[in-house]
Amino acid sequence: MKAQVAVTTNKNGDKVAEHAGHGVYFKIYTIDEENGLEDAKVIKVDKSETLHNLLHNPQTNPEDHEVLRSQILLTGSIGMGAINKLARMGVRAYIIEEKNPDEAIQQLINGTLKAIDPNTVPHHHHHNHNHEHGDGHDCNGHHHD
Repeated sequence: MKAQVAVTTNKNGDKVAEHAGHGVYFKIYTIDEENGLEDAKVIKVDKSETLHNLLHNPQTNPEDHEVLRSQILLTGSIGMGAINKLARMGVRAYIIEEKNPDEAIQQLINGTLKAIDPNTVPHHHHHNHNHEHGDGHDCNGHHHD
């Protein structure tokens, strides 16, 4: 059985990025249950295809986006709203402390990767969005007035 894992990264794919929602770089790993790591590639998504934008679009089809076709998303930071929306799309999102994506995948394969409970992480919501949510919109658990 194969699994696809997406990790939010920097441009070079060698550091786990801190915020999943607005990231445009992801390292996509293919893991085979029997043989371990099979493939890894860095992809760049268009700004319109960031997770933040996709999760706010009710028309998003997970099959149309490589990250959403993954079974697991590893990142340095993500809100509970996004975690819940991704779960409904079949993607389990985890906040990790490991900063090296390749190490994180090896730990995942070995069963030693430590995930952080998102409810215990102070989430710093950046208010520099280039869009309006409208009254009462809930953005990753943060109420906007």
